[in-house]
Amino acid sequence: MNTRTDHLATPDAFAGKRIAALDYGEARIGVAVCDEMHIVVSTRPVVVNNNDVFSALTQRFTEDRIDVVLVGMPYRLDDVKTEIMKSIEVFVEQLRQYITQPVYVVDEAYSTQRARYIMEESGMKQKKRRKKGTKDVVAAAVILRDFIEEYRS
Repeated sequence: MNTRTDHLATPDAFAGKRIAALDYGEARIGVAVCDEMHIVVSTRPVVVNNNDVFSALTQRFTEDRIDVVLVGMPYRLDDVKTEIMKSIEVFVEQLRQYITQPVYVVDEAYSTQRARYIMEESGMKQKKRRKKGTKDVVAAAVILRDFIEEYRS
């Protein structure tokens, strides 16, 4: 993954910090978190993207003691800005006004496709894969794991 961020941070910005990654969607937001040592990535239930989304995310970040938030952005090779990218930018600006944790935008290109592949390869039954929100949280975990791996290298 080629992590492109809108606010580049030094590696120390993440050392010893609990990180949450969000896979933004118009209906649902997938959430994954990791521990301070960046060893274990865990999924959390999706957050419904409605009028209470920022309250729900704030509560989730508080419960998980999150220090830093990553939001996936599906950057394109041709640098054309899509409607979903514009929606994510608006969401990120609103999120930054609502929470105290720093928010970084990272490249999430192909995370949903990779999430589908991971679910299939792990033997997850088709019924569970089709359950609303499943691919969203797995995609958030992919975003977080990719970020951690790139951050370490």
